[in-house]
Amino acid sequence: MPTDLPPLTDIVSAFVFAGALFVLRFQLALHRLRRESGMRTGFDLADFARVRRQGTFGEAHEPERRHAARQLYVGFAFLVIGLGLFAWHLAQPLWSPAMPGPGLA
Repeated sequence: MPTDLPPLTDIVSAFVFAGALFVLRFQLALHRLRRESGMRTGFDLADFARVRRQGTFGEAHEPERRHAARQLYVGFAFLVIGLGLFAWHLAQPLWSPAMPGPGLA
């Protein structure tokens, strides 16, 4: 592995952290969107599906709905990549050959 790359654990942490920040941005955009469109401002799991449907919050709020949907998609992409890299990092010793200890070679 080249020495100028950060360790895989740092890359995984960055992907997961960035994904969590994008999901937080989705929550904030959705909160603002619901407040401006006159809906109640709580959160339920149906919001994940509702933000993907065109015209859910009215035609006037369509750009904000698309912005919230983009934040959700990018956040989930970063989280999936980060968690996939983390799983690969944990499973890597299963398929790499064991290194002999000192004095055993």
